Formats: sequence, structure tokens, C-alpha cells
Amino acid sequence: MTTTVSIKKYREILETSYSLAKANFKVRNESSYLGILWYLLNPLSYFFIILYLRGVLFSTATVAYYPVYLLMGLIMLNFFNQSIGASIDLIRNNAGFIKSMKIPYEIFVLSIVFQAIFSHIFELLLVALLFIYFHVSLIGIVWYIFAFILYALFTLGLCFLFSTIGLYFSDFRNIWSIFSQLLLFVTPIFYVVNPGNYLYLSNLLNPLFYFMTTARDVAIYAILPPFWMSLGAICIALASLIIGFSFFHKFKDRFAEYV
Repeated sequence: MTTTVSIKKYREILETSYSLAKANFKVRNESSYLGILWYLLNPLSYFFIILYLRGVLFSTATVAYYPVYLLMGLIMLNFFNQSIGASIDLIRNNAGFIKSMKIPYEIFVLSIVFQAIFSHIFELLLVALLFIYFHVSLIGIVWYIFAFILYALFTLGLCFLFSTIGLYFSDFRNIWSIFSQLLLFVTPIFYVVNPGNYLYLSNLLNPLFYFMTTARDVAIYAILPPFWMSLGAICIALASLIIGFSFFHKFKDRFAEYV
């Protein structure tokens, strides 16, 4: 009986989070002249700038389907940064609801991840167009979705964690703004790392590396990543979700005192 009640509770939380995210997504687009195009401008601007610089300064001949490789990395990073950036001030921005209404606070965290997923879908359409242009099998998009689910769970866990830290540590927003910019360079977004070199070894400590490598291998190149890479992605996603949710759950009863 208790299990049934818990399942029903979490299903209601998911449904409410989805509805809230959909409503916020519509409101945000209705108040903008460019609407969903705003979601595409960020990755597209980086895409064309980096593609131009790579063509001028470096050879891309060693990277098969480099434009697809680049854009997929950019939209994955954009999803991550968008979700985490919105989570840091999430509790404080919803202070009115938290103080006046008795609702599961998890709804707010889930809603921002759902919103990021909505915008990611439009970015993924751009990737699909590149797949068609470069004659990459569109079945890769299906495999990408499976890899992305793990990535979304990993991101959700960090959103739970960072939304809590952001409430108690006011300078965390400034720290994240610097760190998020560094991710573009420390993560192999526009370059490739080869096993054994310094960049490769350092990226073994970078969780994003596992998800991006797995997603690119299965989606673009139709190959299975090394078993340890897939296992690492699964373990990192589950660890992030468990730790983040546990941390959020531990402190959520105190949120109303601090907002």
C-alpha cells in the first residue's frame, strides 16, 4: 500500500513538473519576437565561429563528420549550462510559492530540466539536418536519445544539489558563471582527445566527457563506446541523482526559513 502511494505521489510530481515547464516555456516564447529561435542562437553562434576558426587555423580532416561532432557537443553543453544556471537561484526565485503554498519543492527542479529538454528538442532538429546533409544515418538520433536520458539524469542530480547550495551560498552564481565558461575549453567540444595524452587523462575526471563520448560514438559513428566508458556514464548518472536528491531532501524543510 505504501509503495502504491509513493508511486502515485512521484507520478503526480512528474506530471505537475511537466505541466509547469510547458506553461513557462509557452509564456517565455509568447513574449519574444524570435520565440524558439533564441534557443538556437547560442549553439549556432558558437558553431559557426568555431567551425570557421577550425577551418582557418586547424585541419578537421582527421575528425569524421566534424560539423556534426561539433554541434552535438555544443547542444549537449548548452543543455547542461541552461539547466544548472537556472537551478542556482531557483529556490530564491520561487520564494513566494515556497512561503505561501505547501507543495513538493522537487517540482521546481524538475520543471527547469523539462524546460531545457524542450529547447534541446529544437536543437536536436538542427543536428538531424546535419545528419541528412552529411549522409549520417538518422537511426543515430534514436541511439542518442538513450544516451541523453543518462545525461539528463546526471544533470537533474546536479540541479537538485546546486539549487540547495545556491540558496545558502550567495556567491555560488558568480563561481558558476566562470566555471561554465571554462567547460567549453576543458571538455572536448571542438577538439578530439586521443587515449594516452594529457588532455585525455585529465578528461577522465570530467563527467561530461563520458556522456559526450558515448553519445557521439553511438549517434554519429554507430559504434559502441568502450564498456568502461558506458559503465562510467551509468554510474556517474546514478551517483549524481542519488547524491543530489538526498542533499536536496535533507535541507528542503528549511528552505522557507532562508528565502
